[in-house]
Amino acid sequence: MSASMSFHGEPSTWVHVHDYGTVHPPILALDGDGYHLTISVFESRSPADHKAFAESLAQTVTGYLAAVDRWAAAQTADTATTQDA
Repeated sequence: MSASMSFHGEPSTWVHVHDYGTVHPPILALDGDGYHLTISVFESRSPADHKAFAESLAQTVTGYLAAVDRWAAAQTADTATTQDA
């Protein structure tokens, strides 16, 4: 399967996990007014595939957070410089 899409979260976006215990693999979900996005691996895939995907997702999200932190710090610095001028 191939897909290309863009998702723009907002402060009201609810990020959560559907956790089915040991019965089914978990599903990551993002919900908001008028949208619902789920992210998972097909249940038929091996537990190792699910774990590898979850680890990759966690590493990428950690990198995303670091990039947002750098960007936000630069925005704060730019605002302070502009206000001082």
